[in-house]
Amino acid sequence: MRLSQLRMFAAVAEHGSFSAAAAELGCTQSRISHAIAGLERDLDAILLLRSRGGSMPTEAGRCVLDGAREILRIEADLYRRAHDTEPLAGRVRIACFRSVGTHLLPHVLEALAQRHPRLHVDIDDSCAERLDVTAALREGRADIGIAQLPLEGDFSSLPYLQDDYVLVVPAGAAVLDGAGWPDLRALPFIRLGCTGAAAILERCRAAGFAPEPARTLANDTSIAALVARGMGFSILPRLAIYPEPEGVRALPLPIPARRQFVIATLRGRGDNPARRAVTRLLREHAIAASTPAWRAGVVRWGQEAAGRSG
Repeated sequence: MRLSQLRMFAAVAEHGSFSAAAAELGCTQSRISHAIAGLERDLDAILLLRSRGGSMPTEAGRCVLDGAREILRIEADLYRRAHDTEPLAGRVRIACFRSVGTHLLPHVLEALAQRHPRLHVDIDDSCAERLDVTAALREGRADIGIAQLPLEGDFSSLPYLQDDYVLVVPAGAAVLDGAGWPDLRALPFIRLGCTGAAAILERCRAAGFAPEPARTLANDTSIAALVARGMGFSILPRLAIYPEPEGVRALPLPIPARRQFVIATLRGRGDNPARRAVTRLLREHAIAASTPAWRAGVVRWGQEAAGRSG
């Protein structure tokens, strides 16, 4: 049994497919398949249920996955101990959306407090859209930004998690399932006023979405509250309404529409060990996989698609 086998198995289990795991680890699918097959032989157990729709752990696989994650955490800690001659200290400022600050960053901060107790992170989660995040980076109010693609300007970025845009309707609305857009003519359309939502709305229009907005709000929480009162429907990011408020129902769009997050920094601003440590924790799959949003299937690991959103 080798660490590389455990790392590949954990990646497939977390991503749900060999192809996504191969993209993340920078190797071929055949190499991952060979490694996991060897691991299953060594343990004399089937760890993954493989199908055309993806791969998911068996009961034995889930037990092994818990142990594999612990071993990989120990490996990461040993690496840190070998390379960190002095405890990291300092302050890192992150600008992000409210939903990221609510559902993802607390788990990162918990791990940070355990590994680097002298390193402090300030979070500005008041950003309503990507332009607010990039403005915070340009103006020196943030060291790291978690923004939505596409980014415009002199930024470096690393792929982070992604979620989907969904139709948000009153829980009691009669909506027929089908391949096209549901008939929601009895409800006014409430538009989310940000550049990311505007780009998705353009794509929906091209795919046959007809309703014109009756009102526009900048706050997704306020829109969800109106929908819960039966005062309209909207198109919102899935993470923004997680967990679904009482009186609200989320439906998939008839077209694929993703919101890809990236970890962004301003080029030329320099780097430091504190910022690198925070970035490593943000991109640590075991931490992302421990969040309720991940376990609920609301977020998943994504890949940066240059110049596109969704």
